[in-house]
This record gives sequence, structure tokens and C-alpha cells, in this order.
Amino acid sequence: MPLYFITYTALFWVPSLFFIVFLLKLFDGSLKKSFWLTSALMGVLSIIMEYLYLKFDVWSFSEKFDPLLGIWLGPAPVEEFVFWFGATPFCLAIYLSYRKLLEKLNA
Repeated sequence: MPLYFITYTALFWVPSLFFIVFLLKLFDGSLKKSFWLTSALMGVLSIIMEYLYLKFDVWSFSEKFDPLLGIWLGPAPVEEFVFWFGATPFCLAIYLSYRKLLEKLNA
């Protein structure tokens, strides 16, 4: 069972999609634009970083303890992209949600 894939899909993608569908509409246009621009920029930087780290043997992947799906994008498994593209929107969503909540509490 590909626990790496399932774990990061559940931890990052499900809450991020909830935020995007239900909470992002509460923010003004500039914050929405910033959210998408930052997510895209971090996605590109994450891909570059991933391939550099793999090239210089900073990390590698083993299926000894956790099987992967078997889908590879060059030297990286698809699970890495699930992690990278899920983590940024998730962290931004948490930050923006707390910011909105604190604005309401301080008003």
C-alpha cells in the first residue's frame, strides 16, 4: 500500500481543496492573486530543488519500507510532487485563515 502517497494526499490536498472551495472566496482579489502566484512560484522552485537534490544525492527513494506508486517523473516519484504541490497551498491556507480569524477577533 502506498502510504506515502495516501498520507500526503490526506494531509495536504484534502484540506487545501477545502480551503480553496469554501474559504478563498472570503478574501479580496489581491490575496487570491497572491495565493495562486505564491503557490505557482513555490511549485516551480520545488521542482528545481527536487531535481537538484536528487542529482547531488542529498536524498533518494527506497521502496524497502514504503512502496511507491511506480510513476516516475524523471528521477523523482510522483509522490514527491503530491507533497510539494500540496504543502504550499496547505501552509498558505493555514496562514491566511489564521490571519482572517485574528482580524475578526481584534476588530
